Amino acid sequence: MFDLKKETFKKNLFLTLQIIFTILTLVACGLLWFDVISNPGLCVIMMLVTLIFSALYRNSKKAIEENTEDK
Repeated sequence: MFDLKKETFKKNLFLTLQIIFTILTLVACGLLWFDVISNPGLCVIMMLVTLIFSALYRNSKKAIEENTEDK
């Protein structure tokens, strides 16, 4: 059984986390640019987490659209 409230909450949570990690990625890249940190791995890890949450958001949005079309 498909729970629309739960899936909508997950979609909003994934979008929020995606935005937060995108901002953290940009901050880390700025710190790298101004030589505050010397390791670009932080930017890469933050971007990887952003891409994961982006994929989860798209899958959740697609599931909502597929299950609301049928009704």
